Amino acid sequence: MKAPDPLFIAYWLGYANQKMIIEELPDGIDVINLFLLNLDPDKTLQHLYLTSNGISWENILRGVRIQQHRGVKVMASIATAVHPKISWNTIADPVDFAAKVYELVVNIWGLDGIDVDPEMGGDAPDDTFINVIMELSKYFGPKSSTGKTMSYVTYQYYADEQLLKRCNACFDYVALAGYLWDMETMINQFELYSGLVGSKKLLFGVQPGRHQPTSLAEAIQLSQWQPDNGLKGGMMLFNINLDKDFHYTNSLIKALKPITNKI
Repeated sequence: MKAPDPLFIAYWLGYANQKMIIEELPDGIDVINLFLLNLDPDKTLQHLYLTSNGISWENILRGVRIQQHRGVKVMASIATAVHPKISWNTIADPVDFAAKVYELVVNIWGLDGIDVDPEMGGDAPDDTFINVIMELSKYFGPKSSTGKTMSYVTYQYYADEQLLKRCNACFDYVALAGYLWDMETMINQFELYSGLVGSKKLLFGVQPGRHQPTSLAEAIQLSQWQPDNGLKGGMMLFNINLDKDFHYTNSLIKALKPITNKI
């Protein structure tokens, strides 16, 4: 099935506002990223942080099934570990790791793909990380034959340039997480990254709230903005849990997909 065009992606933070359950997220979201699953040297991935505020993994998955029944993809957003001896750069056996991720994410949890979040404290992705992506691409993303999605989130061009040059074909899309950037920087960074991955695979990332806010007015402008050489991939909203009445979310969806909203 062809992906929606353009995409609207929302990160749901399981450890944040527990009154916002997955099944109540509004219509118009194409992908929900469960934030976050951690790398674990023994279990491959673990969800202790995601469930640290009281909601159980079983209840999360029940909400996931409801959204999937509505046609929404739900993905595991995987970040580096709380365990000090493992990061994307230190995975000992990429072949084994990729197979185990697929087994957990797809066969056991029934999710629709993975979102790769480097989060390595400033360390740039090395050859090990790139090998991990190459192995994961056998199970997820456009190079696989599984129909499962793989995305990447970034905001440090200097760190991610080499990985994106070598692995661009492995990702369905790439999202920019520069929530503190002003409008001019947002557009400049989009144009910079589009030279690596292409504008059609690139999404602006925004966030509501007090700590790292993108004003609604700016977020709507970014939703409507298109590059000179084509179309952007869509919009990513981080921490939908901050948007208690979904006014921010619904406003962006309406601005991003005006034709869809008229049908």
